[in-house]
Amino acid sequence: MYKNILTAVDGSAHGTAVLDAVASLAKLTEGKVHVIHILPSEVISGGITSTVVPVEEIAQSRQVVDDAVARLRDEGITADGEVDEGLRGELAAILVDRAEALGSDLIVVGPGHYSGISALLHPSVSRGVAKSSPVSVLLVRSEA
Repeated sequence: MYKNILTAVDGSAHGTAVLDAVASLAKLTEGKVHVIHILPSEVISGGITSTVVPVEEIAQSRQVVDDAVARLRDEGITADGEVDEGLRGELAAILVDRAEALGSDLIVVGPGHYSGISALLHPSVSRGVAKSSPVSVLLVRSEA
């Protein structure tokens, strides 16, 4: 059970809690972990044309994944990772699609970071994953 785990990381304190849980679970099940960070983009409309603009730098995204993979490997866990790209509103669908493509049997995510008006503007990735995933989803809460 849970031999092929997909986890999403973002470099936040919540992400650290997610990695803690993933490491414990992977050790227990002798599972492998695929780490993903999705470089979020926004569409900026400018009259007749629209432009897709990344919200963070690709180097920053790559570092988040590299750090997570290194940490898991340091704990003796088979791990690899990738940076993907997508619009903020499509992040959950991207995670579910990657889980299916990788044959994952568990997706591990943290809770949403937004509250108030920001929560209305940025859909909850964890809620979207839980609603559409064909495999089990573990939501890891943290005190961060």
